[in-house]
Amino acid sequence: MNLYALLGICFIPTAVFFVLAVLLNKTLKIRYCLWAALLGLVTILPTSFIQYYVLSLPIFNGYTFASVMITAILFNGLIEEAMKMLFMCLIPQKKQTMGAFFCCVILYGLIVGGFESVVYIVKKFQEIQGQGGKEIVVQLLLNRIFSAQAIHTFCAGLSGLYIWNFRRQKKNPMPFIYAVLLHGIYNFFASFSSGYKWLAIVAILFAAVECRIFYVSTIDKSEKSA
Repeated sequence: MNLYALLGICFIPTAVFFVLAVLLNKTLKIRYCLWAALLGLVTILPTSFIQYYVLSLPIFNGYTFASVMITAILFNGLIEEAMKMLFMCLIPQKKQTMGAFFCCVILYGLIVGGFESVVYIVKKFQEIQGQGGKEIVVQLLLNRIFSAQAIHTFCAGLSGLYIWNFRRQKKNPMPFIYAVLLHGIYNFFASFSSGYKWLAIVAILFAAVECRIFYVSTIDKSEKSA
């Protein structure tokens, strides 16, 4: 399997979701989906730039439990989710239903996760080039689709729900707080090579559950206010 095929696999979840969303949600406009996807690609650039300089600080150079936890929460949690939320604010809301906006947010999260996987896959592919072992890259890719890309998607959903409610004077910060903490906790446990790494799956499942809970709550509130 060549590099281009591997990179294409990174965006299969995005393509599948896009097709299903357009077919099942008749109010969803394709131009808004494409705009959300473009914002997802653009998000990677400033996020990577900020993270590069933040990680150069002394507090992030240690390998103690505290420094690793702080790095995960601040580096992967707060910085990434804050940047994602800022860019998601550019997704139009006024002419969209809540369900259509949420589809754009999920698509945005899938693009961010997919593009991040591309970076990891290219790096790993270059490391093993000419040495065989392409199955390692395939395994890494599949792991990221069901782990890193999943946490990006659910956390984007949480932040998107916060944005939707905030603009309607319902300033409950918990969805965004959950996005920051769960993303950080996921990265903290995913960094382990021991059995603790499986606790990262708990963070993904918890993010999915909370995303569902806040989505249903937002739908119920919208119906009551209508």
